[in-house]
Amino acid sequence: MTRGLTSLASVLVVGCLALAGCKCNSGKRTDGGGSPDGGGMDAAACVSMGDTCGAAAPCCAGLQCMTSLCVATGCAAEGAACMQNGDCCTLNCDAAGSCGPLVCLAAGEACTGDGECCTGSCMGNLCVSAGCAAQGEACGAGGGLCCLGLICSGGACAPDVNCGSLGATCTTGADCCSATCIDSAGAPCAGGACTCGTSGSCLPSGELCSSDGECCNSLCDTGLAGGTCAELGSCGTAGEPCSPEGVSGGSCCSAACLDPTGSGDPRCQYLGGCRIQDELCETSAQCCSGVCAEQGMTLDGRPIMRCANNGSCQPAGEVCFQGASANCCPNGGGDFGCETTSTGIDRCFGGEGGCTLAGSACTSTAECCMDPYPTIECQPGPDGMTNVCCLDNGMGCAFGDFCCCGICAPDSTGALVCCPGGVMCVAPGGACTADADCCTGCCDDVTGTCTDDAGICGGCTLGQLGDVCTSNADCCNNVDMGGPVICDTGREFPHCVLM
Repeated sequence: MTRGLTSLASVLVVGCLALAGCKCNSGKRTDGGGSPDGGGMDAAACVSMGDTCGAAAPCCAGLQCMTSLCVATGCAAEGAACMQNGDCCTLNCDAAGSCGPLVCLAAGEACTGDGECCTGSCMGNLCVSAGCAAQGEACGAGGGLCCLGLICSGGACAPDVNCGSLGATCTTGADCCSATCIDSAGAPCAGGACTCGTSGSCLPSGELCSSDGECCNSLCDTGLAGGTCAELGSCGTAGEPCSPEGVSGGSCCSAACLDPTGSGDPRCQYLGGCRIQDELCETSAQCCSGVCAEQGMTLDGRPIMRCANNGSCQPAGEVCFQGASANCCPNGGGDFGCETTSTGIDRCFGGEGGCTLAGSACTSTAECCMDPYPTIECQPGPDGMTNVCCLDNGMGCAFGDFCCCGICAPDSTGALVCCPGGVMCVAPGGACTADADCCTGCCDDVTGTCTDDAGICGGCTLGQLGDVCTSNADCCNNVDMGGPVICDTGREFPHCVLM
């Protein structure tokens, strides 16, 4: 997954604004044919803080247009004291409390937290207008602008469904909600008469359905004719079709796109441990942020519950980006604590700098990062021999890399702890969050339990993502067999990781 920092030079899009019908680098429409966030507005409507502005897109009251972005009237210049991003004309209040250069992300760019966006609002891993309306919320004259991926229909934000259902004519998988376009023999379409086919064990967003259990997101929205798996917008939640296979560039909320059964139908994967921002949830305990909140409603009136951002920094477990302003907690930590995990995805570990992060080799407890887990110790890790900074069995955890046993799974109360019950792996039927938690088989994303069902796991008995290994041949979906998984022998502790 990638993202780019917007410099002062890169937001000078006045030339683009003068051209009717073009789309600028912020992803905003400037032709009056739709809102910046897909919600529908006319050319006279105002735009919000951090949004691209110009003659065709004036700023709302209390804002002014500077370097083609809406900022607060009377904002502070670069170098002046500030309390928050909105105080600065550059929309960047740094950790020292001074207005820094413009480095925030424009609306439509990929993000991981509100603090990264010029607009101050990150939803579905994309910067959106602050306070934009989610699915089912009022829009137009009776409400706000719809968020990205939604349109204003009948006074409420609704999915912009432009994919084909089963049996619809197609030429590529991109034409289909299922991401599967096949010929009359059931083979991938290579030209000629093709139709949208099924996409695996569950139906993706936008596909026709008759019950919740058929949908990957468990929401069959009867507010649309015949019932349609609810469109959540932005990034794909676990189980949704994705492309390309491997570490995706924004297709999945988790950044992990994998085809574990070899069906040719890659799906978004859970990362293990706590659920990252924008994954679906039932309880706040499931989320890295500790907040499971309503983000819009289905058209038949049910809340859509997703893990929400909680504060300006990214807590332990959230996906982050090395080499960028990762913003892992605690505040002001910069890029420290954003590291590649045992699955190959970068996640926040916490830590305040100058200390040894969880899962890394150590010589004494004094050198271990105590944030966010002050009970961490320097002791034998998953191999039972090498000392690493890690948590004992039964201790609360964000994901497996924090645990001495390498597993972070739900206990009998649903709380995430290291190796619940003291077992070194989860038996079939036991609660899990990742394939590597299970003694055999894999973790069924639908039931949240370990299973040996070959139809779900693909029949692979080798190492799953996050398992220890010595060569590619030790890993399921390994690169030697054409898959996107390798044994990362360049690491101090080699694991099967997603490329």
